[in-house]
Amino acid sequence: MFNSFFYGGKSRGPFRFLRLLLHLPNFVRLTWRLFMDARVPIYRKAILILTESLAILFAIAYLVNPLDLDFLPVFGRIDDLLIGAFVILVPGAWLFIRLCPEDIVREHVDRISRKE
Repeated sequence: MFNSFFYGGKSRGPFRFLRLLLHLPNFVRLTWRLFMDARVPIYRKAILILTESLAILFAIAYLVNPLDLDFLPVFGRIDDLLIGAFVILVPGAWLFIRLCPEDIVREHVDRISRKE
């Protein structure tokens, strides 16, 4: 199922968001494995470092002046977590994964799916 998220999963809207939320731990694991893989070019790893550095700056700005959504019943309680996960982590990691060689990404996705 994780494999279909990256290759062939074409769902749109809230279902895609829920699938991403479900696979977030595997997404982080895949990003880490690719970053540590010597076959991934260093300039692609630099993209991850740059985007995550910008994300840290965004996080600091958010701490100074937070966008608070407490007026929404459920979302108001988890807005900080969602902003942290989806605005800070996901875009940079997603771009990094997309720019990595596809055969290496598939290899790591298969290993994560088999829980290796």
